Amino acid sequence: MNIVIISYDYPDERRTVFPFVARLVEQWAKQGHNCCVIAPYSIIANRHFHTFKEVIQHEGQGTITILRPNFISVSNLTIAGKRISWVMHERAVQRALKRLPIKPDVIYGHFWEQAHEGYRFARKHGIPLFVATGESDIAKMISKWKDKEVFCNYLSGVVCVSTKNKQESIALGLTEESKCEVIPNAIDSKLFQKLDKTSCRRELGIAEDDFVVAFVGWFNERKGAKRVAQAIRASNDLDIKSLFVGIGSEEPDCPGILFKGKLQHKDVPKYLNASDIFVLPTLNEGCCNAVVEAMACGLPVISSNRAFNWDILNERNSIMVEPTDINAICQAILRLKTDSNLRQTMAEAALASAEQLTIDVRASKIINFFKSHAT
Repeated sequence: MNIVIISYDYPDERRTVFPFVARLVEQWAKQGHNCCVIAPYSIIANRHFHTFKEVIQHEGQGTITILRPNFISVSNLTIAGKRISWVMHERAVQRALKRLPIKPDVIYGHFWEQAHEGYRFARKHGIPLFVATGESDIAKMISKWKDKEVFCNYLSGVVCVSTKNKQESIALGLTEESKCEVIPNAIDSKLFQKLDKTSCRRELGIAEDDFVVAFVGWFNERKGAKRVAQAIRASNDLDIKSLFVGIGSEEPDCPGILFKGKLQHKDVPKYLNASDIFVLPTLNEGCCNAVVEAMACGLPVISSNRAFNWDILNERNSIMVEPTDINAICQAILRLKTDSNLRQTMAEAALASAEQLTIDVRASKIINFFKSHAT
């Protein structure tokens, strides 16, 4: 199958942006499909011009061609109700669509805005159009569309990362039940897997008897790094240590922080495997990759009791709490710290859940969805 993927951005030799898109595309190529990724490149944000075309030979019979039309972004500048950076991004996509190296069987927009960018081209050439909906807030992305109805009618299918995203998409009038398939986010099981905790701790200089809480995500209000730190502080337990992997303006601060900062994606599994539990009191998601990655490393999860988690978390592999309740987060941490049997049981359940959420399985499910809905 020839697949054109439209993504807001894509990793390159300088940046690790949108790695979840790259993992899916690489898996499709491994399974023998030819992929062309359109990912406009901001010369202002990156202070760099990128070559337009890059071809990657991959394992198996498939290939990946990446088209990076350069464009100018101007922060949040808005004229006549239109955000100029989005206008320039869409124009860059249109330029790339005119220079495709393959004849597409389908066009796949990674999120609603990118599917909308490819809509006119797809309709003009009679190409089935699919969208992946994984946004934490869909409504704000579609508010400016004037052709919403005809765009939505043309769509062949919607890949939803969670039941929450499916229900939100239907409620907003973007699609209907028959066009949707819930396929949660997934992990590369060769990267995110259970490793020897003792070896990981030795390498990172963490004491074997420390109780370690891991957080991975942006340091902002939505993800809740500060709420995790406040919960640890509220415990008054100096034996609790923590690893905060991420960056952002709301840096966590509490006793016992062993690491705080950004990591290469390939290094995150080592830090997760050196931990005892994973805590992410996020306020809103599509389907959180960080949660799935933590489960694949065998960590019990403390996260939000909200609909975006319900396709991947349950009472066997997690404790779900109100994400704004600092005391509830604190008590969940202390419960897992003091109950080693519960911790072990949840760790085993997390591993079992993650086995069903691997990127190769997800890639195959999406291909099958394409084939069944590309009419």
